[in-house]
Order: sequence, then structure tokens, then C-alpha cells
Amino acid sequence: MSQNGIDGPLNFEEKALGAFNQTCHQLFSLLLNLPGLRVPGNAPRPGEVSAGTRGCDVFTSFGHVRVDNRAYFYNPNTKTGRFPFDDALGLINGCTPALAKRALECAATHPYDKAAQIIRKNITPEMTPDILKTLVRHAGNHAAGFFTHPLGASVRPDAQQAECVVLTADGTGMPMRRKHLRGVKGRGPDGKAKTREAKLSAIYKVNPVPGQPAKRLPNSTSYTVTLERKAPFADRFRCDYRRRFPVVPKVTLFLCDGSKWLREIRRTHFPHAIEILDFYHAAEHLAPLLDLAGLSGKDRKTTFKKWRCWLKAGKVGRLIEVCQGLAATASGDDAKAWKKALVYYENNRGRMKYDEYLANGWPIGSGVVEAGCKTVVGARFKQPGMRWSRKGTDALFPFRTALLSGRYDELWTHILHKRNPRNAA
Repeated sequence: MSQNGIDGPLNFEEKALGAFNQTCHQLFSLLLNLPGLRVPGNAPRPGEVSAGTRGCDVFTSFGHVRVDNRAYFYNPNTKTGRFPFDDALGLINGCTPALAKRALECAATHPYDKAAQIIRKNITPEMTPDILKTLVRHAGNHAAGFFTHPLGASVRPDAQQAECVVLTADGTGMPMRRKHLRGVKGRGPDGKAKTREAKLSAIYKVNPVPGQPAKRLPNSTSYTVTLERKAPFADRFRCDYRRRFPVVPKVTLFLCDGSKWLREIRRTHFPHAIEILDFYHAAEHLAPLLDLAGLSGKDRKTTFKKWRCWLKAGKVGRLIEVCQGLAATASGDDAKAWKKALVYYENNRGRMKYDEYLANGWPIGSGVVEAGCKTVVGARFKQPGMRWSRKGTDALFPFRTALLSGRYDELWTHILHKRNPRNAA
């Protein structure tokens, strides 16, 4: 504002916001350095000795605040020390929980350089990429168990029995530093791996309408992701399912690309689920049959469309019968190739009842998890020039998946409770 009236909404709001932040910074500084400030636990515990006071910079959402009189207690037997002041504030690597929460949300969305730049501009000017990385790892240590406790305090299960729940999973390559690729087999001619597989699960709900295309319910998708092997991943997958649906849904579908490891997870962890082979993977496997039939050009396109329609209509038996007729005259290597190509459809026939699935209003494509591989993993972890360590991915994965699963606030409740149960309550 000025004597001549409003001098521009943008200029006025920026000045007002700057004044507000400055006032809050001064208030924080005054409160944290208040003489006689009562700090819980500010006395020696058994075995501890008082080691004087030490100062530090506390990073807040309004900039850093200098605190000069933090009592320090040291235990010579365990050779550990503590600052009750830091514990009472819940500081994470010198940052207040509020700042850490906002900063890590930014780090889960953008590369560290970009995230630090955004934080410096909009939150606090002291943030650097190195501070942000360290902050992620400190907080990540307390986030590790969030996805493996289906009955924790932060659980918010569905209030009613779900009509239909879809379980799906897939893997995608993560660019890793060389030392983290030792012992990992690659697909190239040299057998050297350039990536490590990140396993991702997606769980979402649909309300089936018979005869109508299945539609995923908005805000119903939750993810888990890990670089661990199949068994720990499967346990996380099941934990997320049990957390969300303590009452078994009326229908549970397990929709996947037919990989052996995914079928095994369905068998061991979700035996009650109806397994569906992703239709688009099933259609892709028509290519070897068309090659063996010697089809090309217009004939190939016409035959592909016809066979694809047969699959969608649930006529996989007819497809197998026709191809067996074409293979009857083959011999030698061609006969073996025909047999190998047809085994896929023969083994998956029970998972390819697409006419029934569509009639029930169920989904037949695994596009949700394939899109999840791009959005959850690819968009943040697979940008040009990125090479990750195990510690780096393990620390950031929980924040990325919680954010995109709509569970970010829950994750921070879990972190604060784990760090200091009394403060979290």
C-alpha cells in the first residue's frame, strides 16, 4: 500500500510475506533463547554427566536461528551423548520437523539441485543439495519400517468392504553406481548390468459395472517400491494390502504380465486373488506365431487383428487349435519353435478368460503399474546423468512412494512417533 493507493498486488503480497517471515524468525529466536526455558529431560540420566552447554544453528521454515545454551549430557560408559533441547524440538540434522517435512517433499519431487534451489527461494535461504541429501538420509532411517507394519498406529483402513481391488506389480531398471551392480546379471551380450531392478507394486480400487470398461477410482492407488529381492518385496506388497483392507474385499484381482516371479508372489502371498494375464502382453506374444506362419504385410496385419479379437473374446482355445494346424507340417527347428511359442498360451489359458473379465467389468490391462514405474521411479530416479547408491534410494523411496500414495502426512506421523513417542502423542 502507499499514499496513492494500491501499488501493485504482486509487490504488496511479496512485501507482506517478507515481513511475516521476518517477524516469525524473530519470534522463534526469542522463544528458543528464552531465559529459563523449560526443556523436558534436561537433567542427567543414570550414568550420565553434565558436559556444559553448546550452541548451534537451528534451521526453521523462516531461516536459521542461533541457540547458544543447549545443555549436553555424556555417558562415559556407552560413549554417547545427547542434547535434550534437540530431542524436545525433534530436530532432524539440525532442521525442525516442519522444515524437514517441506524440504523432503520437494526432494521427493525434484532432483536435489533443483529442490535445494526451490527451498532457498521459497522457504529458507540456507538449504544446499548436500544438506538436503543428508537430511533425507537422517529422516529415511526412521521411515524404513513405515511400509512393513500393516497394523501400525497410522493405519487408516477402508471403513467398508471394498467391491473390487486390483493388485499389480512390475519391475523397472534403476541406474546405479558401479559398485552397486556387482553380482547383478545384465541382458546385454557382455552380461554386465547397467541397472538394478526396482520392484514396484500398485493397489487400486474399481467399482465394476458389468459390461462396462473398468475405471480406477480416484485417489485409490497406493504404491510400494524397493530394490530388495522378491521375498521382502512380496512382504511389503502384502502389508500394504492388509493395511488398506483388514476386511477381505469382495473380489481381489491379481493382474500381471505373467512373469514367473509375479505368479509365485500371487501363489504365496495372495492365494485368494483371481489371476489375470495382462491382455496387451498376451497380444504381444502373437508376433512369434505370425513369424512362424510366414505372414507379412497386409496379411500379417489382418491375421493379427483377427487373432487379437479371438483373445479378447476368450477364444484362446481356437487360437491354439488353428496354430497347431499350421505347425503340423513343420519339422526340425521350426517344429520346436512352434511348440515353444504355443506353450505360452497353453500354460496361461486359465488366466486369459477376457470375455468373462470384461463381462464382469474387471480390468484386463496392467497399465496402472506400468505408468507407476514411469511416475514413481522414472520421473525422479531415472533422469539423465543420475547414478544412485543403495543408501540414497533406500532413504528417498519411502518419501516418494508415500507422497504419490497420498500417505505423506501418515509417514511423518510415523517418523515423529519413532523418534520421540512422547512428542508425537
